[in-house]
Amino acid sequence: MPLSHSPLSWPARSCVLLLVVLAVWLRLDSYPKTYFADELIPRAVVQHMRDSGTLDTRWDRADWRGDYAGHFYSLPQYNFSSYHTALLPMLHLAHAAGQAAVPDLVIYRAASLLFQLGGFVLVFAMARQMLGEWGGVTALAWLALMPQAVVDAHYARPESFVMLLVALAAWLAWQVHVTGRQRLLLPEAVVWGIACACKFSFLPMAALALLAQLWRWRRAQAALLWSCGFAGGIALSAPYILLDWPGFVRGVQLLLTQYAPATSDAGWLSSAHQLLPYLAVFFGPVLLLLPLSLLARLRAVRCFAALALAVSAAYLLLFARQGVFFERNLSHLLPLWAVLFAIACHALSFWLPFAGRPAAPLLLALLLAWPLWLSWRISEDFFRGLPVVQEHVAVHERQLAAQFAGASVQSPSLFAGLQVIDAIAQGDILRVPQHKLAGLQLVHNSLQEKGFVVVDELVLPLAFLPYNQLQINHFPPAYRYYRRVTPAGGTQQ
Repeated sequence: MPLSHSPLSWPARSCVLLLVVLAVWLRLDSYPKTYFADELIPRAVVQHMRDSGTLDTRWDRADWRGDYAGHFYSLPQYNFSSYHTALLPMLHLAHAAGQAAVPDLVIYRAASLLFQLGGFVLVFAMARQMLGEWGGVTALAWLALMPQAVVDAHYARPESFVMLLVALAAWLAWQVHVTGRQRLLLPEAVVWGIACACKFSFLPMAALALLAQLWRWRRAQAALLWSCGFAGGIALSAPYILLDWPGFVRGVQLLLTQYAPATSDAGWLSSAHQLLPYLAVFFGPVLLLLPLSLLARLRAVRCFAALALAVSAAYLLLFARQGVFFERNLSHLLPLWAVLFAIACHALSFWLPFAGRPAAPLLLALLLAWPLWLSWRISEDFFRGLPVVQEHVAVHERQLAAQFAGASVQSPSLFAGLQVIDAIAQGDILRVPQHKLAGLQLVHNSLQEKGFVVVDELVLPLAFLPYNQLQINHFPPAYRYYRRVTPAGGTQQ
């Protein structure tokens, strides 16, 4: 299959330009306040790398003093190492360009946007080589509009970085197939090494990539080349992992314990009840089309689709078994799903009589209408419009407090235990976030036993969404307000 160097047609160029502008608009946000606790990690670790003049990415060697969650993150682990290494030169470049006064958090968020734009280019290029220019446009549209990708681009977290790495590794693997050049195995393996230096959960994906190339070449030279590239990727992006291999392993064990089910009877698929609704709402029916990629006419494309679907199924099963569901764990699958979506749509154009006619763009627009609307609402309510929603909550609470003379609204963290509410004065109002968690009913029952009654509830934007970390880190589906009507330890009259 020859490489395509022909220029894009003007309709395709127009669509690509429109999609890129739309994608940037959905992701553009520089609100300089930490609204995801994990964003504290790159701030502390990269600052430690700057201060020490090293590439030491171990978390507990950073200075966490002054950070509200520092005690939680000061851990002996190397997670996200290659991501932190990639941020360091970006910080230096920003300062060299006269942007030293810009908060580092804003620079790291800008890096997330740039990482995703790089992923767009690679996904478009790969799908175009497989399917033609409209296959590339379809894959680009999927990745540009998906809410999961939009959310990840707003955070100073490694998800956009790993999207770029997966897109680059998959594109390189496709070049190996297209050109037949074995030497391209080296850069592909380097990328997988960098990915595993960011998240150890990439190991199964990297192992499958290695097996696929060994099956393709069946030579010891290929295995040696790939292994050297993989080790080189780790050494290049996270050398302290190699210098402290036992420490890296201990950090992995710590993460595995953190993600384990809380109880032995939690069930074999303990997170499936959170994962499946999230997939249904945030992705919609487009996920159901992905298996149709197996209908691709070209054998090589079908093989890619089969491998990508197998990887996706394995990871979805893994995430459903974890004790806690984090939707960001899905991020590294998004480039693969974008290409699979394009392959499926291309296959339908041959199998369905109407799909190859002018109705095809309309069908694609209908499929992507829901993700586009949800991405737009998320961008407006959780990011660009976050101060507006916060002010709406503040106005509501001022009006609520005015109904009870002398009352004030209190919002202590309940993570420390329900005993923190004993300090709330009689008559004051307690605000409790209504996250979609089973334990909230226990909180409600305990508050009633302590003499609190519900006096109001405020429903916030996108309250219908299933459980997700987006609402955990910004604001919940709703706030419920309680007021103590009996003294602490007393009985209600």
